Amino acid sequence: MKKLYFSILSVMLLFISSYAQSGRIGKITLTIQNEQQQVIENATVELLRSKDSSLVKAAITDKTGAAIFDNLLTGIYRIRISAVGYTTKYTSPVELTTQQNEGRIGNVVLATSAAATSEVTVTGRKPFIQKLTDRIVVNVENSIVSAGSSALDVLERAPGVTVDQNDAIGLRGRQGVIIMIDGKPTPMTGADLANYLRGLPSNTIERIDIITNPSAKYDAAGNSGIIDIRMKKDQRMGTNGTITMGYGQGVYPKSNAGVTFNHRNKKINFFGNYSYGYRMNLNHLILDRNFYDNNKVYTGGDLKDNYTKTPVHFNTTRLGLDIFPSKKTIIGAVVSANFNKIGRRNVNGSDVLNAQRQKVSTFQTLATNDDHADNMVANINFKHSFNTSGKELTADIDYGEYNSASLSRVATKYFNLSGGSLQPDCILDGDQDGKLILRTAKIDYANPLKTGGRFEAGAKTSYVSADNDAKFFDVSTGTPQDDINKTNRFKYNEYNNACYLNYSREFKKFSLQLGLRGEHTKINTHQIKGDIRFDSSYFQLFPSAFFNYKLKEDQTLGISVSRRIDRPGYSQLNPFLFLIDVTTYSTGRPGLLPQLTWSYELSYTMKNINFTLGYSHTKQNQNVAIARFKDVFPNIPSDDNVTVQIPVNLRSQDYYGLTVSAPFRISTWWNMINNGNVFYNHFNGTLGGTTLNNGKPAFDIRTNNSFTLGKGWVSEFNVNMNSGGQYGFMVLDPQWGVALGIQKTMMNKKGTLRLNVTDIFWTNLPKAVITYNNYIEKWRAYRETRVANLTFTYRFGKNTVQAARRRATASEEERSRAGN
Repeated sequence: MKKLYFSILSVMLLFISSYAQSGRIGKITLTIQNEQQQVIENATVELLRSKDSSLVKAAITDKTGAAIFDNLLTGIYRIRISAVGYTTKYTSPVELTTQQNEGRIGNVVLATSAAATSEVTVTGRKPFIQKLTDRIVVNVENSIVSAGSSALDVLERAPGVTVDQNDAIGLRGRQGVIIMIDGKPTPMTGADLANYLRGLPSNTIERIDIITNPSAKYDAAGNSGIIDIRMKKDQRMGTNGTITMGYGQGVYPKSNAGVTFNHRNKKINFFGNYSYGYRMNLNHLILDRNFYDNNKVYTGGDLKDNYTKTPVHFNTTRLGLDIFPSKKTIIGAVVSANFNKIGRRNVNGSDVLNAQRQKVSTFQTLATNDDHADNMVANINFKHSFNTSGKELTADIDYGEYNSASLSRVATKYFNLSGGSLQPDCILDGDQDGKLILRTAKIDYANPLKTGGRFEAGAKTSYVSADNDAKFFDVSTGTPQDDINKTNRFKYNEYNNACYLNYSREFKKFSLQLGLRGEHTKINTHQIKGDIRFDSSYFQLFPSAFFNYKLKEDQTLGISVSRRIDRPGYSQLNPFLFLIDVTTYSTGRPGLLPQLTWSYELSYTMKNINFTLGYSHTKQNQNVAIARFKDVFPNIPSDDNVTVQIPVNLRSQDYYGLTVSAPFRISTWWNMINNGNVFYNHFNGTLGGTTLNNGKPAFDIRTNNSFTLGKGWVSEFNVNMNSGGQYGFMVLDPQWGVALGIQKTMMNKKGTLRLNVTDIFWTNLPKAVITYNNYIEKWRAYRETRVANLTFTYRFGKNTVQAARRRATASEEERSRAGN
C-alpha cells in the first residue's frame, strides 16, 4: 500500500515539473461593497475572457467582501459581479502581462436593484442531493420529504447510508463512519448517538455533507468517511427568523415545534434556535436463534418477539455570536445544548425449543427505562484574514459535557406449556450514571504562495475523559441485593495530539493536493471491579493525495489516496454487562484495537455525470459478534442459550465499489437526480471456531425527482432500493422504499406548507441472517419508516437585503474544492 502511494506521489511530482512553464503567474483581486460601503458576502464573481466573454473561473466573496483569482495566464479579462438584491455589474478590462502580473481592481460598488426596494425573493432551489467533486451534499432544508423528520431519518434516506438493527451507521457498505456536527466530531457512539440524532429535528439542519475520502485537514478517523451535519445559520442582513411546527403520524404520533432567529449588521451577527419535539418510536424485532454443537448438530434454540416503544421528549437549543472588530477579523462563540428524556417499554415473548425444535417452555420479559441525556458544547472561534489573497488564520476551542442517567427494570416470568409457573420470577433493577467531558483546541493557517499554489498547516489537541458507574440489584426476593457480576465502574481517558501539512495547486490542465497528518494517541482505562487497567499509546502517519486532470472542458479525471484510522467508540470499550433480556446481553471490550484503512478512488466526471471507482483495505476490522455467554465469561454461571453481543477485531476487510451520480433535467419543470452504488465487501477473520473468508456483492440505488408545478406548488418523488450485502458474519436481505411530498408557498411567500409520506408501502425494513459454526440467528425489524408529516414554516424579518445569504451558484463545486 505504501509503495503504491509513493508511486502515485512520484507521478504527480513529474506532472508538476512538466507544467512548471505553464505561465500561470498572474492574479486579480477586488472587494465588493454596497452603496452604504458595507461589504457584500457571498456575491458571485466571474472572471471572463475579454475577447469572447467565456468563463475562466468563478468565486464567491468571503466575509470581508473580497475575491481573488490567482495562477492566471497572461491576457485581458473582464469581471462580472452579481448578488441577490443588486444589479449585475461588469468591470473595465484588466490586462495581465509578464511585466504587470497583478491586477488590483479595488472596491467595486453594487447598486441596489429596483426590485429590491420592495422585496427580493430567492427563487432558486437547491436539489435534495448534490454531487460535488469531493463530497455528496444532502440539502435538508430544501427537501419536502425531510420535513418533520429527525436527523437519523434523513441519514437513512441519504445515498449509501445504512442503519442496522443496533443503530450502527454505515456508509457505502462499510462501518466506521464519523459523525460531525458543524465540522466537529461528536464523541457519542452506538445507542447514545442514535438517540441524539433521533432528537435532532430536521428543521434545524441546513445540509449534510458526505465525504468518502477526506484530506489531511480533517481528523484521520473514519475509514468509510465523514458525515458532517451542518446546522442552520441565517446570513441575511437585519433581523430574520423562522417559526416551524409540525405533526407526524406513523404507527404512533410525532410532533415538533421550533424557532430560529438571526440579527446581523456590519458589527455583529447574533443567532440561535430552539426546538421541542415528541416522538414515539417503534422497534419490533423478531428473532429466530439456533444453537449447534461442534459437529454442527442442532441442540436447541428460541423464538423471540421484542416489541419496544420508546417515547422521546427532546429540547434542542443553540446560541451564537459573531463579532466583526474589523473587515479582516471575526471572533465568535457558540453554545449548543440538548436536554432529552427517553423512555422505553419493551415486551419480550420467547419460546424455548429443544433439539427436536419442539416448544418446551416460554418466558416473558418486561423491560422499562427512564433515561435522561443532557449535553452541552461551548465553542470560541477566531478568524483573521491577512489580505484579500486568502491568507488567513483560524482557531477553535471547545468544551463539552455529555451527561446520562438511566433507571431500569428487567422483570422476567417463566412458564411451562400449561401456563403454570416454571421457576421463580427474575427482577433486576439498574441505576446507571455516565459523564463524558471533551476538551479540544485547534489552529489552522492557510497561505497562498506567490509562485502559485496554496499551503495549509494546522495542529489540534484533545483530551476526553469518561466515567461510567453502573449499579445493578437483584430484587427477585423483594429485598434488593447487589448483583456483583454486573455492578461495575469504568473510567476512560484519551489524549490525542495531531498536526498536518497540506499543499494544493492548480495548473492549466490539472490540479494537485498533497497532505500529511500525524496523530499521537494515548489511552488509559480503569475498571474499578478487579482493579483492571489497560494502557495504550501509538503514533501514526496519514498521507493523502488528490489529483484531477482536465481531459476536456467538460471532462475531468481524478485520483485520490488516503490512509485512515478508526479508534473504538467510548461505548465499545466499556466492559459493563447490559441485560437486554435474560438470554441476551451486550458488552464492550477495553482491549479493542483501532482499525487502519488505505483508501483509493478513481473518478471520471463528464458534464454533470460522475463515476467513481473505489477500493479500500482495512486491517483489524472492527465488527460486532454474537458469542455464547459462557465462552466470553466462563467464570459467570449461565445456560447454553445465553448470548452476548461483543465488539471484535477481524483480520481484514476489502471493499470494491463503483458509485455513479447522474442528474438529469427532464424538462423545465422536472429535475431528476440518480445515485447508484455497486460494491463488494470481503471479510477475513476468525471468531471462536468460525472462520470467515468470503463476501457478497450488493448495490444501493436512489432516485430523487422534483417537480415545479407553478403557482407556488412543488413536489418530490423519491425511490430507493438496497440489495442487502455482507457485513462481517451478517448477510442483509434486500429492501426498498418510496416517498412522496408536496409543498405550497403562501402568505406572500413567507409561509411554506409541506406534506409528505415516507416509505409509503412500509417495505424499507431490515432483515438479515447471522451465521457462525455453532450459532445461526435470523432477525427482522419493523420500524416506523412509514410516517405522514405535515409541517408549516413561517419566515419573518426583512427580505429586502439578502446579499449576505449563501446561494447555490454555478461555482458551488469550485468553492467546495477551494475549501470555502
